[in-house]
Amino acid sequence: MQFVKVFFFCYIRVMNTLMIKKMNNHIKALVSSAVFDVFNDPDFGLTLSAKAKKRLSLSSKNNKIISFNQIKKKYF
Repeated sequence: MQFVKVFFFCYIRVMNTLMIKKMNNHIKALVSSAVFDVFNDPDFGLTLSAKAKKRLSLSSKNNKIISFNQIKKKYF
């Protein structure tokens, strides 16, 4: 009986270690993908014009939410 307990303890420990390593690899992939996306953004590093800043501040005060379907109908 003691052998079974030790076996399951070791098995769970090994599986947890493998899961942590797998999660770490997924996290690294997500972070590197996000960094890649930022540096490949053609607008990265550009500053907003005063007009764009004003439009953003006005739109945030408006609190009007536009659905995706409305945007799709307007532009497509």
